[in-house]
Amino acid sequence: MASVATVITDTNQNELLRKVAARICGALCGVLVERGRAVLGVPGGRSVAGVFEAMRQERLDWGQVHVFLVDERLVPMDHPDSNFRLLREHLVDPLAREGRMPPQAHPFPGDAPDPQRAARDYDGALAELGSRFDVVLLSAGEDGHVASLFPDHHSLMDARHGFFVMDDAPKPPPGRMSASASLLRACGTGVLLFAGRAKAAAFARFTDPSASVSSCPAKLMLQMGNPFVFTDLT
Repeated sequence: MASVATVITDTNQNELLRKVAARICGALCGVLVERGRAVLGVPGGRSVAGVFEAMRQERLDWGQVHVFLVDERLVPMDHPDSNFRLLREHLVDPLAREGRMPPQAHPFPGDAPDPQRAARDYDGALAELGSRFDVVLLSAGEDGHVASLFPDHHSLMDARHGFFVMDDAPKPPPGRMSASASLLRACGTGVLLFAGRAKAAAFARFTDPSASVSSCPAKLMLQMGNPFVFTDLT
């Protein structure tokens, strides 16, 4: 069943990213009050780095927040393309340097000798926390992909509830791990970001009622229970 997303627009990208951070942290606070711990799913990307930096300004009991990657390149964790490296450099390490308790960040070992087993282990780590994200941040690509779920690609059709790996992603590098569509749909609060003019065509497909999820995977957001969309596009 499709949900109606709350759309927040701000042409000032720095202010937009601050609003994204505030929405994420507000949702996490609600979960922490209710359950004492929270699970956040995050991607990589330049705009996401800005969100991480803005999140550091929010008051939150970070030590009770578990952070998982919704996708990762199959590269070492210190590689420039590693999404975990982005998370560590822009959120985890700075919080620690400030003397604040950082979140419990769960890396995916992109250079593991058996990526399929690594994905099963990542499933197991999330299963210990309920097999779902309480809050997920997604950043739409220029083609409308989210996580590593690409338009008209088998990645979007994978039926499992959890994480999987592929070796034929249509965007380099071809080797990737991704959260499945089922896992994303089960999220409590979804936050989707369209930032930059390069995302204009993808945003147009997202807002087109006739466009399918297959042609625009970002539309998975509309299958979540509490979806928010942030954009600097008008």
